[in-house]
Amino acid sequence: MTSNKRNLETITIDDSDEEDQKEPIAKKPTTSNYSAWAEIFNKKKAEASVVSAAEKAKKDAEKEKQRQKLKDAINERKRREALLENSKKAKQESPKVIKTEKPVKKEEKFEKSDSPGPSYSQPTDTQDSQDSSDFVANPLAVGTGERLIRGQDIIERRDKVFLELFLHKKYRSRLQMQAINCILKRKCDVYVSLPTGAGKSLCYQLPSIVHGGVTVVVSPLIALMKDQISSLRRKGIPCETLNSTLTTVERSRIWRELGKEKPTIRMLYITAEGCATEGIKKLLGDLTKRDVLRYIVVDEAHCVTQWGHDFRPDYLTLGSLRDVCPGVPWVALTATANAKAQDDIAFQLKLRNPESFKAGTYRDNLFYDVCMRDHLPSAPENHMASFITKCLTVDIKTSTPSLTKNEKSGRAQNKKTFVGSAIVYCRSRNECEQVAKMLVIAGIPAMAYHAGLGKKDRNDVQEQWMSNEIPVVAATVAFGMGIDKPDVRAVIHWSPSQNLAGYYQEAGRAGRDGKRSYCRIYYSKQDKNALNFLVSGELAKLREKAKKNNAEGEKAAMQIKSIQTGLQKMLDYCESAKCRHVSIATFFDDTDCRPCKTNCDYCRDPTKTTRNAEAFVNSEESTGRSMFRRPGTSSGESGFDAIYGGGKRGGETEDELLSSSTSSKDAMDRMEREEARRVRGVIDSEFAKRRRQAPSVPAAARGAGASRRVEPAMDVSVIKPEQTVIKNVSLESRENWVRYLLRALESNWIVAGPPAGTTIKQCAEQLEYGMYSISKNETTYKNKCGHKLAEIKKLTMKNAPFHYTNTTIEQNGFVKAADLT
Repeated sequence: MTSNKRNLETITIDDSDEEDQKEPIAKKPTTSNYSAWAEIFNKKKAEASVVSAAEKAKKDAEKEKQRQKLKDAINERKRREALLENSKKAKQESPKVIKTEKPVKKEEKFEKSDSPGPSYSQPTDTQDSQDSSDFVANPLAVGTGERLIRGQDIIERRDKVFLELFLHKKYRSRLQMQAINCILKRKCDVYVSLPTGAGKSLCYQLPSIVHGGVTVVVSPLIALMKDQISSLRRKGIPCETLNSTLTTVERSRIWRELGKEKPTIRMLYITAEGCATEGIKKLLGDLTKRDVLRYIVVDEAHCVTQWGHDFRPDYLTLGSLRDVCPGVPWVALTATANAKAQDDIAFQLKLRNPESFKAGTYRDNLFYDVCMRDHLPSAPENHMASFITKCLTVDIKTSTPSLTKNEKSGRAQNKKTFVGSAIVYCRSRNECEQVAKMLVIAGIPAMAYHAGLGKKDRNDVQEQWMSNEIPVVAATVAFGMGIDKPDVRAVIHWSPSQNLAGYYQEAGRAGRDGKRSYCRIYYSKQDKNALNFLVSGELAKLREKAKKNNAEGEKAAMQIKSIQTGLQKMLDYCESAKCRHVSIATFFDDTDCRPCKTNCDYCRDPTKTTRNAEAFVNSEESTGRSMFRRPGTSSGESGFDAIYGGGKRGGETEDELLSSSTSSKDAMDRMEREEARRVRGVIDSEFAKRRRQAPSVPAAARGAGASRRVEPAMDVSVIKPEQTVIKNVSLESRENWVRYLLRALESNWIVAGPPAGTTIKQCAEQLEYGMYSISKNETTYKNKCGHKLAEIKKLTMKNAPFHYTNTTIEQNGFVKAADLT
């Protein structure tokens, strides 16, 4: 049987790249052109496969190289952490050996040195926390000292320093990375404005290590320098400072090192006052000529402008360094500067075509709120202690599995375990001490920090707070600048700042680790009056300078406007009912900020915040004239001159506001007088309100002895409100005295608590009725209540509990003689 199928000639293409295959891949067709095309196609395909395989192998090799590089960096970081832990353990196990070895080293060093200076036996208290003999520089930080030029070299060293020296895995923000890259190029001056805790210091520290050489950092405070240097030296970065606290030997050592051809010092911290001296100018000029000076950094650059909240005249001389160090890039950094301050910074420092990197003010992990002291449900001190306890106390339900045995045993014994730390900012030294004592009474370990303490005491307080041995510190506003402590859970202003920019910087020290933290202000009419008084003193001095028709007068006028604006914005922030984040952003010309919705008291509860703000304004209006005005003066005459024009009254007003320089006895007497005046004023104003609001009563009714019925209060009650033993003492008056006694007892019994079987409210009611029942007239009743209130407050000032005796009050108003003993 024959097949009808037609035999077809086929062409097959083999894409294999074997070299030993000699036979043609395609069968030769009848036409030679088709055969040539198939041969070319197969050849090109084989070449393409070889090229793609080579490229793939190259990419795989690069990825493996990067993977190995990152792995080595992680291993190096773990090795360094292990070394640090071992060194800490060694120090803890043998602290005595370390203490005895250090003096021996120093004695040998001073014996060999021929330079003049105090011997080791003389006590020298410098700001450097580490001795040069103990410091070991990291080779990565020292480098070669040569300035890098090639872009690839800069990128490689940047990544190496970032990972291995600073031990960071990623940048805090994209803006921070962009600022660092711009500074690394060294092609222009740079202005950086980042919020507190956003990583401003790394913006200049990383480029200074990458390029080697010396970077000069101008800082406003020696304490701030000390904190920065201690942090850098722990990383193995060689840095020094030149200031008035150095000894002759230390100063000579630093100058010799800077005089070398390739100095190993990477950062030199100096003050603005030091920059004005001829010695520092000559040093900077010499470093510039030898091409060793890499950057000039101005930290806290808002100090150079009169529009800033912390203006320092010495910063105005920094612009003259342009002529001394031509061609050296400048970097200006700040956390608090609006548009006017930014322009003035660039003008005063003579920045040349600066690149600006400015972040918004909004931080979503910070919760802002304002508490009106006069409208709190309990004593303000008790309220603050409770708030701090809530912020720092561990939640048992969520944290019990991770607690150590000691912490669990402490919980079993009802001991408080504090996690994190808090700062309470106070206006005066005396206020710091009082707040610290009050917190200790409330069971919260706390210490005071202010300029009245010795240097050693201040350092001890700061170190204990940094190591979380003491969770809370009550300090003046200078505390915390430059301190990088990530776990600050609460920043509380017991009295508000003088300007909104300063408050934003101080409050920004909370929540650097990105976790939820709280920023609270306790505000009252007395605080407002005190701020007006303090600012009026500054303005009075500046107005004298502003009268001059010269540059100094113009600067004084500008500074007056800046101080007034900052104070008014601070008061508006406390008294207005709107989003706190938006209020801060508006002050710094940040137009992109929107209401936070959940991160402030107003957005969380608008009704309650608005009600509190209105109550504050209404109470201020009902109080009458300000404490700054003399009788007979208008509101425009109030201020610094009006106070001192009041003779003895003006002097007393100043003492009431500025209590830091008075004794504790004067403070207690002043508190008694102030409380008595306040109570009389409140009572008089209440009677005046009722007289205005009371409806007219017919004469017949008045003759019949009719009186209007007053409903009792809801928050407090009095014993036997129907009694009218004393003429002209109304139910409202008695209720007010119960309220005053209740708040005083709450402040005194924060720790001790009321006697067994009673409450603080019941004790206040019993005390008031005891004095009401034995008084014969209104004057006697008020005096007895005032004396009892002063007695409780005096015991609170002495940290002594009030001893309450529960006397049995008979129905007829008399007390048994046996109960009086």
